[in-house]
Amino acid sequence: MLRNLVRSFDGALKLHLHSKVTTTCLLTSRTRRALFTQYDHEHNALSKRPALASARISSQATALGNETDNDYVPYQTKLETGSPIGVLIEEMRERFRLTDDEVKRIVNDDQVQRFYRNRCLIQTLDTLILEGITKHSFVEYPWLLALDQKRLDFKLDLIKTMKIEDINHFVPFLRLTVPRLRKLVTALNAETGDYSQKNRVYYISDKLGLRPEIVTKYLCKRLFILEMPYDMFEKNLQHMINYNISPINILKDLWAFRYTPKSVELRLERAQRAKKDKIMPWMVRCPEPILQRSLKLSLDELQVLGEFSSVVEYLAHRLEFSVAETKAIMDKHPQVHSVRVTKIKEVLDYLLNEAKFTRFEIAQVPRILCHSLKTTKERIDELASHGCRPSTLVILCRSRREYDKFLQQWASHAKHPSAE
Repeated sequence: MLRNLVRSFDGALKLHLHSKVTTTCLLTSRTRRALFTQYDHEHNALSKRPALASARISSQATALGNETDNDYVPYQTKLETGSPIGVLIEEMRERFRLTDDEVKRIVNDDQVQRFYRNRCLIQTLDTLILEGITKHSFVEYPWLLALDQKRLDFKLDLIKTMKIEDINHFVPFLRLTVPRLRKLVTALNAETGDYSQKNRVYYISDKLGLRPEIVTKYLCKRLFILEMPYDMFEKNLQHMINYNISPINILKDLWAFRYTPKSVELRLERAQRAKKDKIMPWMVRCPEPILQRSLKLSLDELQVLGEFSSVVEYLAHRLEFSVAETKAIMDKHPQVHSVRVTKIKEVLDYLLNEAKFTRFEIAQVPRILCHSLKTTKERIDELASHGCRPSTLVILCRSRREYDKFLQQWASHAKHPSAE
């Protein structure tokens, strides 16, 4: 029993000591909290001040911005993707006065039809207009609208590194790839000191008397002209000018510039000696047999014409009409003007001397001069075998089906004359 009493007293003592320690810690904590509360409050206030200040500045800036920038540019979804073709037409008409034919030419272009759904052609249109591209260039080269925007910026920057008078003079070069255009621009810029003009394009334009935009229209298909050695190019160009080749014919057939100046001059001189009335660049590059045949035909024509200076005068002499009357006869069928005088002579010799047609019958149907002499002979002989001498030369110029129908009707009528 005594032992139990001691144990109870010992437990009560431990419980009393534990409660005293807890009370002391609590009092100490409360004392510390009371002591440092004012400092904690001041620290929290200071930490909140920058946030409040920044919020206040932000609100003031927003208010100020609203006062100064009342206008803003809304985002346009049409700049992200393509637009309907009707929208494109409307935008073009707002910027240019386009006729229906011009709009149709632009819209029906293969490149425009291919890319208008997934590229913003309107943005490309505005970019080119800002660079100075005119309405004529868009109508002449509708594919400009379908150019990739990023590559277009590079190409425009490259072209502007050259000494140019107008960006429209070099619009055809925008179709080249960026590396190819860079190579071309480098070559043109490297020889600017060789000309009194700005570059080779303007030099050609000045020598031929053509506008630069016409020159680049043809040169963009044959870029070797702008990159070949200057001496070779200049001599060949001068030879063609000296032999009176038409400037537009020079641009249409630029392959002649690939030949040496000596061979070019020799070919042109041979053509001039044969008295070709129209010397062409193809005479420089054609095979020798073709050139010989062409020159022989020219000499034969000169021999047939004799004292007459034109086909009209020769035909007037053969048909015994005045030059004005003969020209009116030939104008009834304009293709007669392009028939070689050697062929006209052969046809007239046969019709007048062998077939015994009169000059008036020939004058009524000048088309017979364009018709194949071989076919004419065969048909006249075939009709003669059926006892038919046509009263007009028209049937000789008809198609095979119409001629056979006429011949069948004639033969049927000859067998049964009383069928009518």
